[in-house]
Amino acid sequence: NHNIPLQVTITVNPMSATAGDFTALAQTLTLPPGGDQQLQTLTGQIIDDSIAEGMESFSVELGVQSGDTQVALGEISTATVMIVDNDGIAIGFTQARHHESEGTGGVPVTVQMVSGRLDTTITVRMYTVDGVATTSDDYRAVDMNMTFSSLMTT
Repeated sequence: NHNIPLQVTITVNPMSATAGDFTALAQTLTLPPGGDQQLQTLTGQIIDDSIAEGMESFSVELGVQSGDTQVALGEISTATVMIVDNDGIAIGFTQARHHESEGTGGVPVTVQMVSGRLDTTITVRMYTVDGVATTSDDYRAVDMNMTFSSLMTT
């Protein structure tokens, strides 16, 4: 129980998140005079960007102001916030069917990023599967990785 307002400092550590992923939190939290079990809630908004970037995190840490002997930190004085990404990337072929005559060499098959925006580099595996045409008689098998670079956008 305390009879005067108590102040704690708030420090945000970005970890893997950046300032563009969430709004800033208050730098000081004031607990008004009163009972032992008072709750205060800090609210920060997660910013919904359009970048596929995977899970990110930041931490929020409580601290006492210099020289304040009335406030002691509890057992849990740091909280980690995980931001779950909701920006999917869609990869696809530019066309569903390809027609090529025998003896002409290869058939160009183009893969594109259909939607989304990358903030990292991703690798997509592309490989052939036998159908009516078979590897042993009709075509040379392909099994390759394709890389899409960061900051590509559709």
